[in-house]
Amino acid sequence: MLRRRSGRRAALGISLIEIAVTLSVMALLMSLAVPSFQELLLNGKVRSTADAISKGLQRARTEAVKRNQSIRFTLVASADSRLLDDSCQASAEGAHWVVSVDEPSRNCAGAPSAVNPPRVIEKSEGTVGPGAAVAGQDASGDPASSITFNGFGRPTGGLPLARIDVSQVSGAGRSLRVTVSSSGAVRLCDPAVRDAVDPRRCL
Repeated sequence: MLRRRSGRRAALGISLIEIAVTLSVMALLMSLAVPSFQELLLNGKVRSTADAISKGLQRARTEAVKRNQSIRFTLVASADSRLLDDSCQASAEGAHWVVSVDEPSRNCAGAPSAVNPPRVIEKSEGTVGPGAAVAGQDASGDPASSITFNGFGRPTGGLPLARIDVSQVSGAGRSLRVTVSSSGAVRLCDPAVRDAVDPRRCL
């Protein structure tokens, strides 16, 4: 009886070699999964940043038509790139944005107000962590940080912001683009898509 019990226990046990093999396999799987997971997070950051910018531009255009008043969308950067505060300046590489009646530089921290300059309507919320790089351009390809929509929802004044590229800071991985047409239409597209009939393709 004693021999049978000890044999049964031995059969149910796990040897040191089995544990070592299991840990090795787990370590290998983790080393393969972590880079993919990091890439997924960075691509998600690019997507969320591009979505937020697109919605901000659409809000500026909608408010301009609704109020029959010129409304501006401005890309801004602060001293602390993660935060939107009163150190903000208009910047073609700003990851934050402000929709306002007046130019918002040095006055971004206040709550939305119809009276207090710069009469902010909406602004990007929360903190911006590392991962997404923003580059605004006008129609000629020069850096641009702002666009003003008139009461008809059309861009006005000089060469306004016409394209915003959002990519990973490293330059690798996914990138997205937000465009504003000469009529004021805002569109989010994927520069990597080449199929002419794919609605995600950049025109």
